[in-house]
Amino acid sequence: MTSPNQAREVLASMVRQYTGTPVQPDDLQTVSAGASGRSIMRAAGVLGIHWTSQRADNNSFLPAAHGLATAGIRVPAILVETPLPGNSGACLVQDLGATDILSLRHAPWAERRAAYEQAFRTLLPLYQLRPQWELQPPFDADLYRWEQEYFAEHLIGRHLGGDPAAFLAEPALQTMADWLAGLPRVPVHRDCQSQNIMLHAGSAWLIDFQGMRYGRQEYDLASLVYDPYMQLNESERHDLLHLWEQMSGASITPDIFSACAMQRLMQALGAFANIGYNQQREWYRNLIPAGIDALRHAAAHTPADSPATPVAACILQLLNT
Repeated sequence: MTSPNQAREVLASMVRQYTGTPVQPDDLQTVSAGASGRSIMRAAGVLGIHWTSQRADNNSFLPAAHGLATAGIRVPAILVETPLPGNSGACLVQDLGATDILSLRHAPWAERRAAYEQAFRTLLPLYQLRPQWELQPPFDADLYRWEQEYFAEHLIGRHLGGDPAAFLAEPALQTMADWLAGLPRVPVHRDCQSQNIMLHAGSAWLIDFQGMRYGRQEYDLASLVYDPYMQLNESERHDLLHLWEQMSGASITPDIFSACAMQRLMQALGAFANIGYNQQREWYRNLIPAGIDALRHAAAHTPADSPATPVAACILQLLNT
């Protein structure tokens, strides 16, 4: 597996060749050294991305970037790309700057709302696409079930010190997974949170879209509305849901939205606990309380006649004890 120093060497060489600037490895500014085998660095007006085969979706970045750009979806332009040994790769992409939605977390609501409106303008055409490139495996019952198991293992077991097996034995979890998997699907971003929507040149741009797959657009919407990074209040969430309905021209189905929100938050909380404890990254552990509050809210607002109601009750019992 490529070391961080080797990744720097590769990216510095690519930047030198592309820009003609005498960039050295130590000149690269780390933008992200994520938990997924991807490193992102900035130098000479471009971003360099290096990835390994640590995650199956890493090699989906380039096909998705080209496909989305061709379809007119705002994503950073690919400037140069290089395959590397070991099913890894590197590329240089357009630098969109450092302003994402998360950077506006403490801004007045009017400014944040305008950013979300731009995000919706970029996202809504995504759900009309019929991609001609290969996406990641779609949301099916097994993937929904995996998210539940991830939550149980890392959040319930590691963080709460509870019994993951007891939670997973609840039959309603499988019922909800089967129900969601049986609904019509569209292409979704899959990790549609505030750090993955950049604000550049008056518009919203998508990044980190390598996990694209077919699923429910409510999953992406819930990822934004219940984003633990942003910690929106009740009024702000309501405002965004109303804005989404106005812009999409369709009403949100409450039971599908709440089920997708619970699924997304279980996945996110599993990741926060997994990365926070196993990789000793305190920033992720510090997000757990906000994620729990969001999951509790989504569960409490599940309609009484929803197929997901028993799951909501199970989650509320777990988090309120």
